[in-house]
Amino acid sequence: MKRTILILFAILAMAPVVLRAQEGDAALPSWGFGFHVGVGGMVPTGSLADELKVCALFAGGLDFGYNRLRLRLDASYAQPSFKNVNPYAVYDDQGRNLQLNATANPTLLGFTAQLGYTVWQQGRVSVTPMVGFTASRLSWDINHIKYEKDDEGIERPLIDDVTGTHENSFGWTASVDVDIKLHGTLVDFPVGADGQAHYNSSLRISPFVTYAKLSNLNPSVKGCCAGLTVSYAGFLRALK
Repeated sequence: MKRTILILFAILAMAPVVLRAQEGDAALPSWGFGFHVGVGGMVPTGSLADELKVCALFAGGLDFGYNRLRLRLDASYAQPSFKNVNPYAVYDDQGRNLQLNATANPTLLGFTAQLGYTVWQQGRVSVTPMVGFTASRLSWDINHIKYEKDDEGIERPLIDDVTGTHENSFGWTASVDVDIKLHGTLVDFPVGADGQAHYNSSLRISPFVTYAKLSNLNPSVKGCCAGLTVSYAGFLRALK
């Protein structure tokens, strides 16, 4: 995955040369802002895959642009299913579970900031590789188990208490936004009485990879989540 980041940084560094070589590529207006919202899915890899299953996700956020530079801020929501019913590995001296997940599908909230550069734009299609950082929180409830004998003298597990827990993760992320223009129009710019802007709507396809580590699980797990989102994106650019 480190090689993936190095390749993306190399693409960003070479972008000005690539753009100068393009013919018939109209210059972008200077600055603008927009939004995006979509759905997708992600696949855990590494030891993360021992704890969590493949899941769908919902994502949305804001875009800010200056010439070909782009800042993207995202929030995402998912509910991956557990594979491990006792991720903290809490057992009694007989090897019996003293904790069991009370939540089948934990809540995963993620927040991402990425910086990118549009390296290719021709006709209705543009390509923008991006790199940045992500923070996420996995939250769920845990049943605390005790063992008591029933009327027949057989020890059976009982729920003694239920508590909430969470795991935080911080890491890097990389993605490529492929925007396919759907529609464009000239509108009044919302800031300033006399300003005008171009509003473009696009279908955005974004393959991504994100690194995560859950240090408090026993044993700790880490790996990358690879996935793809498909979004509607709207962007407003001020006219020069």
